[in-house]
Amino acid sequence: STYAAHNPYLKDFVYKDTVRVKDGSLTLSKDEHSMIDRFIRVNQAGETAAVSIYQGQMAVLGNRGDTELKSLLEHMREQEVVHLDIMDKHIADFRVRPTVLQPVAAVGGYILGATSALLGVKSAMTCTEAVETRIGMHYNDQLRDLHKLKYPQLGELKQSIAKCRDEELEHLDAAVDHGAQMAPLHKLQFELIKGGCGVAIWLCERI
Repeated sequence: STYAAHNPYLKDFVYKDTVRVKDGSLTLSKDEHSMIDRFIRVNQAGETAAVSIYQGQMAVLGNRGDTELKSLLEHMREQEVVHLDIMDKHIADFRVRPTVLQPVAAVGGYILGATSALLGVKSAMTCTEAVETRIGMHYNDQLRDLHKLKYPQLGELKQSIAKCRDEELEHLDAAVDHGAQMAPLHKLQFELIKGGCGVAIWLCERI
């Protein structure tokens, strides 16, 4: 065992983690386990932020008498709540440590949502457009990596991420339909928010 532990050619056989999942135990390499940990950790934080973004937007825009807008925001928020429940379940199933930035994601999301709404409906929609663009890319990247792993026990995780991705892209389409790209300084707002999401993803994967 001492030889194996110091032999780089045997590292994939030495570092094995057994993860208990719904469909039975799953044995992953150290790198595979680390990747799945990062994915689920950041997804939980991202969905936490998403719920808070829509709560912040609803706090500003929900009582303006625009029933169509209120219904849209409520619908998107309800979908994000489902996404968060899904990721909370995967946190438990795969025994993943949540990011220590979880409270920051909640507070930061609310501030972002409320601030964008204070700039007007179109800016609120730009916020959604930017966030969902980055998150759609993020979920696609995860799915590409997960599809390389042929473990049947990962089927539920893959399906969950695909569901979240598809619904985030529906939010993106809805935001564009409701004037996101007509907001003042649209390009600047879009790039700042999208870039901020990228930084948040990087941090929450690792901390």
